[in-house]
Amino acid sequence: MQRGVISILLLQHGVALSRIALAQFHLAAGDVGQALSAANTALEFAVEKRLGLEQGVVHRTFGEIYRALDNRDEADAAFRRSFDVLDAIQSRPELAQTLLAYGRFRRGDNRQEDRILIQRALSLFEEMGATGWVDEARAALAAA
Repeated sequence: MQRGVISILLLQHGVALSRIALAQFHLAAGDVGQALSAANTALEFAVEKRLGLEQGVVHRTFGEIYRALDNRDEADAAFRRSFDVLDAIQSRPELAQTLLAYGRFRRGDNRQEDRILIQRALSLFEEMGATGWVDEARAALAAA
């Protein structure tokens, strides 16, 4: 019984993450409409299955999509939702990635606040020993 429950949970996380990856793929390919559609599907699934981590990640993806659409208000709201969800569940790796993405997005809005977001991401990456992300956060901090 327990083994079956674990398999179902892993499958649900895999389905949600694959839908998020599809949204990110479409965004990277420049197909923002398909990215938005895939992200909506991913969010619906994550909410239905109560997958908090995936909800936080898909909200960050929405932030990137709305950024590409030059819809700053929606992008800002999506990054904030991502932050709120990931902070609440204490998912440090994903929270750090959201802080970095949000800091980059806000670059220039309020230099001090932008730097605080990126600095917090950098601190989390350093605590986790995520060297590649540390380098990326340092570069973003230098550019902020």
